[in-house]
Parts: sequence; C-alpha cells; structure tokens
Amino acid sequence: MSDLIYGRNAVTEAFNAGLDIEKVFVLNSIRGEYEIEIRGLCKETNVPIAKVPEVKLNELSKFKAHQGVVALISPIKYFDYKTILTSVLEAGNVPLFVILDGVTDVRNIGAISRSAYFFGADALIISGNFAGRINEDTVKTSAGAILKLPVSRVNSLLTLVSDLQSLGVKVVATSLKDAVEPLTSDFREPLAIILGAEDKGLHYKVLEIVDEVIRIPAFSDFDSLNVSVAAGILLYECRNQRKQI
Repeated sequence: MSDLIYGRNAVTEAFNAGLDIEKVFVLNSIRGEYEIEIRGLCKETNVPIAKVPEVKLNELSKFKAHQGVVALISPIKYFDYKTILTSVLEAGNVPLFVILDGVTDVRNIGAISRSAYFFGADALIISGNFAGRINEDTVKTSAGAILKLPVSRVNSLLTLVSDLQSLGVKVVATSLKDAVEPLTSDFREPLAIILGAEDKGLHYKVLEIVDEVIRIPAFSDFDSLNVSVAAGILLYECRNQRKQI
C-alpha cells in the first residue's frame, strides 16, 4: 500500500511534516508516553484513531515492524472549515456546506461529494471518529469530485454546529421524525445541511440544537432514502431557491 506509514517515528514524523493523515490504527494494548503523544497529535489534527488487535496491524503492514502503530495517508487534502467560510464570504457568496456525521459507507461519501460539487456546495465536512475512510473507492464513486471539493474534518459535531451558528450560518438536519418539508424552509441564507449515519441517523442532542429539522416527504409507506439520494434532493432544493434571489 503506497498510502501506508508504519512505525512510531515514521508516523510521528508524518504528523510533524504536515501530511494529511486519513486514520491512525494503534495496538489495543499500547500504553504510556507514546499513546499520549499519538492521541494528542490525532486530536490536534482531527484525525480518527482506532485501537485494534495486533492481527489488524500485521494485516495492514504486511507483517513488517509496525511497532504498534500504522497510519494511512489521505488521497485528499483537508482544510479548516472556518478558513473556507471566510473565503466564501470574502468572495461575496452565500455559503453552502454539507456535513456528514458518522457516515461509514465510502461510496456514499463519494456520491454525496459528487452531488455537492455538482450543485456548487462550498465544502464537505466529515464528523465522527469512525466515519468512512476516504480511499480510491470514494474518489471513483465521486467521479473525481472529491478531489476538487474542499473537505474538512471535525471531532465534535456539537461544537461544529455551535461554531457555525455563531458565524451566522443556519444549520439544518435531516430526520424522519417531527420536521418541516424542504419547500417550507429558507435555504437562501448561509446554510449547512447535516446528514446522519446510514443506520443510526443523528443523535437527539444534535437535533435539539440545530436551527431546523428537515424531512423529505414520502409518497408511499416507505419513508427511508439512501443518504446520498437525500443529499442530492436537498442540494437541488437549495439551488432552486437560490436561483430565485
């Protein structure tokens, strides 16, 4: 694997060199100073970290001397969402962000990236330590769009929502329960759309603090949509409203 780094010094140097790291795997029995160091580096850079058994590390490193840690280099560059927001506002545009919380299917992430880029979203923000890893399948499913769309990554969705709201961005979330239809919501203002994990949806604490909860109406007794399809529908509605400004 060309995107693989293993060994304690090598992984630490990758962080220090500013490489975009997709995910770090550490031995589940690792303790002490190095564990504290690697967790600190991951927290500072919003890199997901997972404790795994040695068999997983051996599989990733092809049984080479991994010293209890393996890092995967990302095929994309990650950006700070506040920097993206500032750039959009300075250009005189109305921000549009798509936020994915805990979405694990890399093909769904790719498909959503494709729709986001097609409809002119300004960024994709990925939240959740165990969200899907951006890899070749993601790039392929996105038809290369994820290489052109700015992508950001955060550890805490609740903190992200609060930050965006304080910066004047309306935050809406999707849900199958008590919610308004997209047509009745105002998507013309600075906007961030949150889509939840395929199986769990969004945590109730998130639904409590967002500005609005959106539900795409069903026309049958089957009310569940694939998350990438839902993203496309909401992005289209946003652009349809904004073209009327």
